[in-house]
Amino acid sequence: MYTKCKVGLLALFTLLFLLTGCSAPEEEVAPAFAEQPAEPETISILALGDNLLHMPVVNSGKQADGTYDYAHLFAGLQPAIREADLAVIGQETIFGGREQGYSGYPLFNSPTDMGKSLAMAGFDVVLHASNHVLDMGAAGVEHTLHFWKSYPGMRVLGINENEEEKQTVEIEEVKGATLALLNYTYGTNGISVPANKEYLVNYIDREKIEQDALFAEANADFTIAFMHWGTEYSIMPDAEQKSLAQAMCDWGVDLIIGSHPHVIEPVEWRSSENGNKMLVYYSLGNFVSRQKEARNLLGGMAEVSLSYDGESVSIADYAFVPIVTHYNMDSAGFAVYPLSDYSDDLAAVHGVSQYDGAVSIARFKSMVEETFAGYDMSQVELATP
Repeated sequence: MYTKCKVGLLALFTLLFLLTGCSAPEEEVAPAFAEQPAEPETISILALGDNLLHMPVVNSGKQADGTYDYAHLFAGLQPAIREADLAVIGQETIFGGREQGYSGYPLFNSPTDMGKSLAMAGFDVVLHASNHVLDMGAAGVEHTLHFWKSYPGMRVLGINENEEEKQTVEIEEVKGATLALLNYTYGTNGISVPANKEYLVNYIDREKIEQDALFAEANADFTIAFMHWGTEYSIMPDAEQKSLAQAMCDWGVDLIIGSHPHVIEPVEWRSSENGNKMLVYYSLGNFVSRQKEARNLLGGMAEVSLSYDGESVSIADYAFVPIVTHYNMDSAGFAVYPLSDYSDDLAAVHGVSQYDGAVSIARFKSMVEETFAGYDMSQVELATP
């Protein structure tokens, strides 16, 4: 506020001014408020391990009209899948087409209706780089790629339609942040791609991964690599996994989520001399399978919360959520539950008891604890009712 001075005579203005000390009016200045920084965006990522479709799993979705529906496999993990900003699953088996006949181990061919179910469940990214991707040959990969054209919103990684696509790094924008998504497999069980179609599958090749990672580092805010790697049935990462993980950290990768061993492996942070810090989920194991050892039916769900401040992306929080594949004594009734929602009543009728002894919540918990022995378990969700 300010005070206005009034005078009756112009001649007295100066005198009154001096006597009263009244100054000329000043312009009112609006108070200045510091601009408040915007709240960082939170980006939620959910990832599941291998969708391993043995024939009992395939048949669990068969409908009376001959089609297949697999909503029952994902129901126990909802609404987490649907609500994630980026939901990812490893599709271990190929969609080679009905004409080649549906099959399980050792050469898998799964219904494309599984792909429809993935889309309906709320997945955003499907990983196809696996050791079984060529089980139906090049034709199986091509049929799968053709199928996914009907779902343009789905990001399909690990397989490619041409060389140009293979050389392109997938960069997804989520809430304004750019996330580079990479996917590779260690091999394809000795089945080779045709000589003129080497582009079909993304293999683990250090030179190519370095090239992709450095491109991602320069063109995206955050880089996630989904790796089909490791030693089958080993609960510890092998030397090659650790060596490659460190190299990828050096190249700027921010998060690795792995699968293939059919069992869970631990989670750890890695850092490089250039200051990069990277989180590694070595293996999420199987999402679903009809394997016959209890350890193969214990999988993991990665939940990662990213923070984006408008300039950079960082990991704000993360969790490893143990999950259990359940099936009945007749290898039917497939369902997947977080271990925290599983019960000993269900465990008592688990079909795996016919092959590997009785299971229980306590037995599954002990497997998690054995896997993470020597590693930080603070982010492992083991609470049960």
